[in-house]
Amino acid sequence: MAKTGSKRKQTVAFLKSGALKGQIDARHKRKDFAQKKKGRDAKRNKGVLPAHQQPKADVSDDEFEEVKRRKEEADEVDSDEDEAEMGVDDVLGAEGLGSDGGEQDGDEGEDDGSDLEDDDLSNLEDDEGQHMADIAALAQKDPDFFKYLQENDPELLDFADQDGAGAEDDEDEDEDEEMSEEEDSEDEARGKKASKGKGKEKAQPKKARDDVLTKDVLRSWQKNILETRSPRSLRKLLLAFRSAAQSGNNDDETMGRDARATAAAERYRIVDPKVFEKVVTTALKYTPVVLQTYSPYKEVAGKYKLSTNSKQYATTQRLLKSYFVSLQALLNTTSSASGIPSLAVAESAKLVPWVVGNRKVARGWVKLLLSLYDSASDEVRVQAFLALRKLAVAADHSLRESVLKGAYAALLGSSRQTSMYTLGAITLMKNSASELFLLPGKQEGDLAFQLAFGYIRSLAILLRKGVKDASKEAFKSVYNWQFVHAVDFWSLVLSASCDKQRVAEQGESPLQPLLYPLIQVVLGAIRLVPTSRYFPLRFHLVRALLRIIQRTGTYVPVATSLFEVLDSPELTKRTKPSTLKPLDWDYYLKCPTAYQRTRVYADALVDEVVFLLSEFYGALSTSIAFPELALPACVALRRHAKKLAAPKLSQQVKQLVDKLEANAQWIEQRREQVEFAPAKRDKVDRFLAGDDGHKTPMGTHVKLQRKLREQKKAQMERAMHAGEDI
Repeated sequence: MAKTGSKRKQTVAFLKSGALKGQIDARHKRKDFAQKKKGRDAKRNKGVLPAHQQPKADVSDDEFEEVKRRKEEADEVDSDEDEAEMGVDDVLGAEGLGSDGGEQDGDEGEDDGSDLEDDDLSNLEDDEGQHMADIAALAQKDPDFFKYLQENDPELLDFADQDGAGAEDDEDEDEDEEMSEEEDSEDEARGKKASKGKGKEKAQPKKARDDVLTKDVLRSWQKNILETRSPRSLRKLLLAFRSAAQSGNNDDETMGRDARATAAAERYRIVDPKVFEKVVTTALKYTPVVLQTYSPYKEVAGKYKLSTNSKQYATTQRLLKSYFVSLQALLNTTSSASGIPSLAVAESAKLVPWVVGNRKVARGWVKLLLSLYDSASDEVRVQAFLALRKLAVAADHSLRESVLKGAYAALLGSSRQTSMYTLGAITLMKNSASELFLLPGKQEGDLAFQLAFGYIRSLAILLRKGVKDASKEAFKSVYNWQFVHAVDFWSLVLSASCDKQRVAEQGESPLQPLLYPLIQVVLGAIRLVPTSRYFPLRFHLVRALLRIIQRTGTYVPVATSLFEVLDSPELTKRTKPSTLKPLDWDYYLKCPTAYQRTRVYADALVDEVVFLLSEFYGALSTSIAFPELALPACVALRRHAKKLAAPKLSQQVKQLVDKLEANAQWIEQRREQVEFAPAKRDKVDRFLAGDDGHKTPMGTHVKLQRKLREQKKAQMERAMHAGEDI
């Protein structure tokens, strides 16, 4: 009752103050600006009618339903063919977040959030004083009474701003009194000046303050923020942050969207680079501190709970909107070398609890993070991934889907060209993006399955088109870097999700059914163009299968694809000597013309085949059926060793045969101790389950080969960077 009476007295005092007219004029100006903006949008969208204004065909309901049914049947029959006619980017899912059909659910009429609209923090007090709307309505309903109140008792001319500040909690009124008095005096002076010149000429737009921000002023703001922890204490800092963020932005279209936003951005002028850096870091670090005190949240099972119907939440969303508009401008004008983008992304990730409930701000932030994840330095990429992961864990199904789709599209977009300069970044993106599809939880697993199923199906569509058309363009749609990196990415996801140890601890993965279709797609791609020039691509695909074999225990017959290499003309026919550098398979999908039929290429082929066969049989070295698996391999390798002209190559093959036979004897010795028949599948699966595979003869051999290979690769990279011949 006391609070109600106090507000009543405040309302009457305000009506007597005569300051209501200024509030009404300000509201009219905002309304006029909104109408002008709406008119500009209408002109841009001229010719596009809303759904309810579209002309209707003169058909009956029955005819409409029949046409609709026939269309659905035709779409179902021709869906695969239509997808096959799309481009490689469209089929693989690399079209990007902006064209996702699933993103429109519940967003009709909303902005896509790619560029957050600016916000005027000077209206923060108006939003906090909801009873002011009732006073504005009084001026329209009873203008005579309003005029009478306006002509009497002008002592409380500045009450309007004080009352707006008083809309905060009573506890915040005392601590904000000093700042509100300073701002009220400035508003009063501007109001008097505008009223004097009203009758002489048309009202001119107010010129923004152009205060030079100093270290002392910034230090006083920091002290006030830490003492009060209120949004009013943060308001000036965010305005200065906006000035700093837009100081290097010369985009007239961006700066001219809203005159008030432009004026607010020019309110503080920063001339000292150290002050600029301090303003940015202070705004980034202090904003989460203030919001945590003003609008606290609770974390329950990875989800953030906070009241969304309170005044605090509304004020927080206005502050967040201004913060992310400035953040977007800042990241567009600063380089990664300055260290600011990494700090900005890391600190903005702390705002996830308040952002996740604002769909528009969250989507704009996701797009900003994905652009950094796609093109920034490795340090910023890691921070962007961590922010995306935190947001995906806390977000709802739709926003999480946007994060996963956007990360995959960014990966495919970056993998069109692969070289020694880009492979590291692509590998980082593959490893990090795969973690997003492995988020724990049933709901996350269902979403990952739906997306993975669709993307693997897209790979199968491209492969089917290549087999069916048998044209050069169809082959190119499969034999390209995007397809290879997509296969490698899904092998990462499925091998990690279906890992033997993980399945033993958590049960069968929801992605387990996707192993078979992915393996079939990879085997089909290997056989699509079985020529010696595409052996590098074959090795890339075999490595993806080996990852699945080693981590999931799934048997895939990759040895046949490797034995075909030993039967190729590159190894069975005479080669020509060459002084070319050894070929690094990581950067090639097909053999360069200069390397064909050369001894350098032949040596590299044998070395790679022997290593991959060692990896394959090393993954099966503890299998109870290893002797039966190794027998045909030993026979084939001995036959190929006789055909190889170079003694060094024959020696590598013979060494592998010796290790296979030694491992087969090791397994036979342990099989003599078992007391169960092959029909006891559970006991067969547990055979040598606790033994370390690296301690077997094949495991020891593979471990040594990996170490030698790493040393050789490091030597090749040093030579490539130094421009030397090996």
